[in-house]
Amino acid sequence: MKRTEFTKAGLVLIFLAVFSTSGFAGNDNTSPGTSLPATQTQGEVAFLSGGIGGDESEAIKKEAISWPLMLELAQAATPRAEYIGDVPVTISDESGKIVLDTIAEGPFLLVKLPPGKYSLDATYQSIKLYRQLNIQKGQHEKLTLIWPAVR
Repeated sequence: MKRTEFTKAGLVLIFLAVFSTSGFAGNDNTSPGTSLPATQTQGEVAFLSGGIGGDESEAIKKEAISWPLMLELAQAATPRAEYIGDVPVTISDESGKIVLDTIAEGPFLLVKLPPGKYSLDATYQSIKLYRQLNIQKGQHEKLTLIWPAVR
């Protein structure tokens, strides 16, 4: 009897191990060997942010071409700019309606916006940068925002 109980318990553990490593509840935009962060949505806008670590950075850069907008966030430094994260980003449409209000978790933010004109605000260390965007169907735009160096 004890042997049967052990066997049942062992089978349950094997079953759980197989399903927990199979990607059953995983990220739907990753395939084996990639390190893309999860895609999120706000209303009709899809986005993902990250880029901390080499694998994730490279995965985002490869994926970026299929997204209408890629933001690259950095701060001026010597000898060259350094990537930053935890940057609040707001994108508004032409009528002023906010279509995305998020915090870029790493130096890259990919955004799927419908074609149109938008305004973008991003804040880092109390300094706000503004940009106007014109997203065109079938095109990819990369926008690099560089904040001034720390004094």
